[in-house]
Amino acid sequence: MRARHLATAAVLALTTALLAAAPAPAQPSATAPPSGESTPARPAGHTEVPVEGGSARFATPPALLAALKAHGVVIANVDAQGTVTPHHDSGGISLGIKRGAVTNSGGKVGGELRFADSGIALINRRNNKVVKVTGFTVDLGQGALRARLDRGPSMTVGTFTRPGITASIDTDAARLRMNTGITVTEAAATKLNAALGTTGFTGGGPLLHARVDAALDPSVDLGTALNLGHRPTPSDAGRRSAGATGEGEPPER
Repeated sequence: MRARHLATAAVLALTTALLAAAPAPAQPSATAPPSGESTPARPAGHTEVPVEGGSARFATPPALLAALKAHGVVIANVDAQGTVTPHHDSGGISLGIKRGAVTNSGGKVGGELRFADSGIALINRRNNKVVKVTGFTVDLGQGALRARLDRGPSMTVGTFTRPGITASIDTDAARLRMNTGITVTEAAATKLNAALGTTGFTGGGPLLHARVDAALDPSVDLGTALNLGHRPTPSDAGRRSAGATGEGEPPER
């Protein structure tokens, strides 16, 4: 009998030791998302919305145009191969948008627009010097226009005031629209004057006026992606109009 009791005690001790060594079952995390759901990579309003095309019209402000003409400088077109052709349209030069992205950067337009390889040429007829300005890129987050002078490295040639995101995005048409003046940087004015042998450019003075019309990815919910907030829909406007005339729902108080 004593041997049987000792054997039973040994079995119980071994079982207890094995249970103590086994790992505890995993507990569900309090922050884990429910099964089948994924955690969003970015909060609403911080999404990059792809740009799928569009164009921008770059026009020379009248004051700068007059100053350049007084120094014998005229403006021409440059195609993607670098060929210069005469330019007779005082309304400006249009450049196609190849790609880019738009974001909401603190309530202002952010992101970047990259333009076609064509551009603008400045020709000094008095000394036959030419400067080609190509590789246009608009840094929306910094309010900067970058370009290459005579195929050199990209540099900031102008700056502009960043527009508000809500006023610039047409959610119905999925477009970014901007209408802004661009001032020339001190560094760009110095390089342009030296290359052309003129003094027509002044740092901080007018450089270009840009009208941008960029096509955004139509599959994106722009209101959510760019945190634009609620905008009145046609049905909202109809209800308010009906309330004001005593028809339909009463006006909101």
